[in-house]
Amino acid sequence: MEELAEGLLKATLRALGLLIRFLIWLIVELFFEVTAWYVGWPICRALSLGSWPRESIGEHELAAPLTRFTVSVVGILALLGIVILLAKLTGSA
Repeated sequence: MEELAEGLLKATLRALGLLIRFLIWLIVELFFEVTAWYVGWPICRALSLGSWPRESIGEHELAAPLTRFTVSVVGILALLGIVILLAKLTGSA
């Protein structure tokens, strides 16, 4: 009986670990690589007067890793700035 309970516990923990890994992957893929790219791309394009990044907005998978990272960081910083600004304007911060 103890072996059955131990096996069930291991299976539950393994499934929970897989779920957590999937959620982390989803957050990284969806938020950082897609959403942040779509927010950062127009900002980078405007700041570089239309010359960078060379890939179109829908071609984030074709961009070089450094370009993807930089544009995504710009997008995250912009989103963070908007959140901070909204918090100050609404009196939440």
